[in-house]
Amino acid sequence: MTQSNKPHRLFEVLLFTLLLAGCTTIRYEYFPPATEQGRYCTMQCSAIKDNCEGNEINRANGERFACEQRSEYQYHDCLRHARSDGEAKKCFRQGCFSSPNTWRCEENYRQCFVGCGGIVHTIKEE
Repeated sequence: MTQSNKPHRLFEVLLFTLLLAGCTTIRYEYFPPATEQGRYCTMQCSAIKDNCEGNEINRANGERFACEQRSEYQYHDCLRHARSDGEAKKCFRQGCFSSPNTWRCEENYRQCFVGCGGIVHTIKEE
């Protein structure tokens, strides 16, 4: 292999690796505890997870709303300071996106579930 082909070959290997990694799906199977106390405990875990997810949704909505407010303010400020129609046409509203990140809620739930005596099986599907 020539020296000039090495970077190209490395890129191909990395791309192939990323494509394979993107095909893996992880899912979980939950087996509840045998005792009534353990099942009650997992219900508490579920309530904590729901609360965590709600907080995360509120955080994402708050971030998006704050971004939209800043964007609107900056847009109108730009229009106010524009000295010509050409400058005004350069003003824009920034797009705002934020999504809830609930992975931590899910991970904490699995740990809580196991702590209550339940069993969680991790299944990787490719």
